[in-house]
Amino acid sequence: MIQVCDPPRQRQIRRLSAEEFFTLVRCGGAGFYRPCSEVLRMLTAGEAWGTAGAALLVLPLTADTAAAAALRSWLGRRQLEGGCLLTPLVRTGEELPARLVEIAAARADRLRRKGTVWAVVECTETAAALLPLYFRQGFGLRALRPLESLAPCFLLCTGCVPARTAPVWVPLEDRVQLALLLAKGYAALDSRPYGGSLALALYPMKETE
Repeated sequence: MIQVCDPPRQRQIRRLSAEEFFTLVRCGGAGFYRPCSEVLRMLTAGEAWGTAGAALLVLPLTADTAAAAALRSWLGRRQLEGGCLLTPLVRTGEELPARLVEIAAARADRLRRKGTVWAVVECTETAAALLPLYFRQGFGLRALRPLESLAPCFLLCTGCVPARTAPVWVPLEDRVQLALLLAKGYAALDSRPYGGSLALALYPMKETE
């Protein structure tokens, strides 16, 4: 007798209420989502997308929040008009939310008009698993620096156009070399497994401005 099993149910990704997002932040939020008053400003300005176990926010770059203001300060006048920001993922389990990153990136792309979409990934032990999810959605790693706190973050954006040259592969753990190349205008656009972590493929960018 052949037993037919139902396929595993996938968690539906949808727009979350403020209460649902606060519940996730209380269970699995990092320092980026502090204090509560700042999270409330983010929710007022943007949209929360996710499941019962993972979520992030889609914010306009013009939002009156500390994270958006810090990014604007670093960018200066570059690529601000109509741009969007994806905040770091909040997770309460081990599930990799690849579909969530895909949907949030698509939502930001629809909202951005002609601006650039930026994304923040916190420099924690989960970064090696998360960065490839953003590379698959067309993001490139452009900077390794603090945003509105002392903790460094990976800052990624869409629209990276590399020069036609072979990449420089740098281990993710070699933060000094990685930061030096990013500061010289390189961007990490791909990755491959390396010693239990990742090596990032960095390319010099074409001059587009």
